[in-house]
This record gives sequence, C-alpha cells and structure tokens, in this order.
Amino acid sequence: MSRTETDSAVRACAQLVGGGGGDVIAAQAVRYVAPEIWNALVERHRGKGCDALAAFARALLDGKKSLHGVVGSLVGALLAALGRPRIEQVFTQELASRVPLPFGHEIALAARGLQAAGIVICFTDAGMMNDCACLRDLLLNEGKAQLDNLLQGALNDWSELPARLQPVTTAAGQH
Repeated sequence: MSRTETDSAVRACAQLVGGGGGDVIAAQAVRYVAPEIWNALVERHRGKGCDALAAFARALLDGKKSLHGVVGSLVGALLAALGRPRIEQVFTQELASRVPLPFGHEIALAARGLQAAGIVICFTDAGMMNDCACLRDLLLNEGKAQLDNLLQGALNDWSELPARLQPVTTAAGQH
C-alpha cells in the first residue's frame, strides 16, 4: 500500500467521521453494547489508538479462516478413513472448508465492528489519525475498496458488515 493510498484513506476516514459519521457509527455500536461501555472504550483509548482492537479483530478473522480449514480437513480425513476415492476426499474437503459455518457471520460481525469502532476512536483523537491500527490492518489485508465498504456499512445496520466485506473476486475468479 503506497503512502498516497494510505493518505487518501486517512482523508476519507477523517471526512466521514468528522462529517457526522462518527456519531452514526457510535449509535450503531450502542445497539450491541451499553452506552456506558462504548463511552468508556472511547475514553480509555483516546490518545492510545486501537492496537488491541485491531489485533483482536484480526485474530477473530484469522481464526474463522483457520476453523474453516479444520472443518475441511476433518471431513477429508473422515472420507479417507471410510476408504473413499481420493477425488471424493479432495472435493469434500474443499467444499466443507468453504461452506459458511453457522456462527461465522457472528465472528465476522464482531471483528468488523471492532475495526469500525477502532477507526472512530482513532479519528476522534486527531493525533492518532495517521497511526490507526484498524485502518492500517484493513488497508493491508483487504484494500481501499473494502475499507470504503466497511465505512459505508458501519453507517447502516452492522449486521450487514460481514457481507459487505466478502472477498472481491477478479475476472479470473481469484481473490
């Protein structure tokens, strides 16, 4: 990610948060936590950034990916133990590793909510704008388009956040 792209993302976040978006995102956050909890979080992190929130959000997202891999491996091993042909094992393992888990949406919602909250916290403290860990993580792992999706989604119903940040598929079908 180039410095120009990062600066552009910082400006976009500052404009959104400063233009009333921060209040809207805070209102969305208190749909999930008590207002006292949100206010304490903002106060505690003011001037300190969102490193812990970013790390936990990334751990949730990485754990979700790992869990999909574990499910796929277990299903593949089960078919191997049953003596099924190798192609069935591979197909079933690949399919099982990509099928949405019943609680995967909730994990992604928590992670994306943490990222949105972290960005708001950093941008309410002008000194942290260029060193926002949640913003940096999103840019490095998802890209600017996904950051824009997260920010716009954070202004709406947060239950839609995971769907807004699905991997972008290229023309070649790769992520």
